This record gives sequence, structure tokens and C-alpha cells, in this order.
Amino acid sequence: MNFNEAAAVLAAAGIDEPRREARILERNAADAATFAKYIERRAAREPVAYILGRKEFWSLEFEVSPAVLIPRPESETLVETALKYFKEKPPRTILDLGTGSACLLIALLSEWRSATGLGLDISPQAIEIARRNAARHLQGARAVFRVNDWAQGLGERFDLIVSNPPYITARELLSLDRDVIGFEPKGALDGGEDGLDPLRRIAADLRTVMQPEGLAVIELGIDQAASASRILVNSGLEVLHIAKDLGGRDRAIVARVPHRTLA
Repeated sequence: MNFNEAAAVLAAAGIDEPRREARILERNAADAATFAKYIERRAAREPVAYILGRKEFWSLEFEVSPAVLIPRPESETLVETALKYFKEKPPRTILDLGTGSACLLIALLSEWRSATGLGLDISPQAIEIARRNAARHLQGARAVFRVNDWAQGLGERFDLIVSNPPYITARELLSLDRDVIGFEPKGALDGGEDGLDPLRRIAADLRTVMQPEGLAVIELGIDQAASASRILVNSGLEVLHIAKDLGGRDRAIVARVPHRTLA
């Protein structure tokens, strides 16, 4: 199969940029047989990141598999927002809830060389990938990973808490692209009826795992800022800011424990 034939196969499968994706797969294939297999998998709508087993985030390369959500550029908003709030005094400890590939935690540790981090995920398979990514980027000594159900049962407090929880609503799940719903882990996508069930779980424990001067930076879905703010406020937190991504969409919510009611 030559390049033009491959691009035609992808176009027939409904791939938006068939020539660009065919070129990426061709460049990464060891031989013609591998290239043909890659095209077959992509024509079945398997994401390129899973075919190649890696994805770039924050200019770092991360191992990915169907056990973890594929890192997306809009999630870099969380990293940018955290860097802004801790510009004067970097955090010493970071908690990443639902760490997946650990792209958020490792990106932050790459910026703050004296910080340490804990990544939690309910999936043992995700935790193994997170550990390998930490070792790849020489963060193994500063990043610890454990299987855990959000922050339940933690006896530690952190300066910064980040999370990209599932936030897709039940209705939205029905209309997701085949590339997403057919391959990415449903548990990393499904946010319940209104998309905010995981945030409710997280919010219930934030005050017990956040340092007095700490912050939480949590990713949001479309049109969730107002509802997410109410959930956090009702859990005893103060919302400081809604950060927008490069597309102008509300993407991250920043919260802290009100100073007058520190736990």
C-alpha cells in the first residue's frame, strides 16, 4: 500500500485529515507491512495515539493505551493555570486525582524541580502506565502512584491538587465520535447524568487533603462552570477563578479552602 492509497482508505473511512494522518503513520511505521496494518487500524477509527502507543503533552511524550485517556491540548490549561497561581512560591507537594497517564503531574513536576507528587487512579492498569511515564521522564523518585478511589481515605495534605475527572454527560456519551467512545476508557469519560458526579466525589474530600494555603485546579466540560462552582461552594470551598482554554471555553476551575474556615 502506497501513501496515496493509504490516504484514500482513510478518507473513505471518514477521517477528517486523511493525508496528514497517513503521513504520520507512514513516518512511524518500520516497514510497509506495519504501515498497512496501521492504516487498517486507523480506518477502524482507532486513535493514532493508541496505534503508536504515545502522545505528546506539554512538549513531553507519554505512553498511552486504551487503559488511559489520551492527553489533549486543552488540558494544558490546568498546567498553565497552576503555574500562574504558584508563580511566586512553587508548591512542595502535588496530588493528581484520576492520574491516568500522569501527564498533568509529570508536566508540573518538570516545571517545579523541587516538588514531589502523588498520583491516584482507580485503575491498576493506568497506574502502571503512569509509573512508566514517570520513569521515562526521570520523575520516578519524585512521583508516587497508588490505586485509590479519588481522595477517599487519604491522610495527607497537599499544596496543589489537580484533576481531569470524567465530565461527559450521559446524553453526550451517546453522540461521541467512534474514535473516542469505541476505544478510550469509558470510566475516564462518563461523568453521570449531568457530567458532574466525579466532581461531587472529589469536592467532598478536598478540604481534608488541601493545605491551608493550597489550591485545587480541576478540568471542566462545556457549560459546567456555574454548576461546578455551586458544588465546590456547597462543599465549603471558595472558587477563585474560571480559566479558559485557547478556544475561549471555560476549561478549569480554581478553588481553595476559605481562610476564615480552615479545617
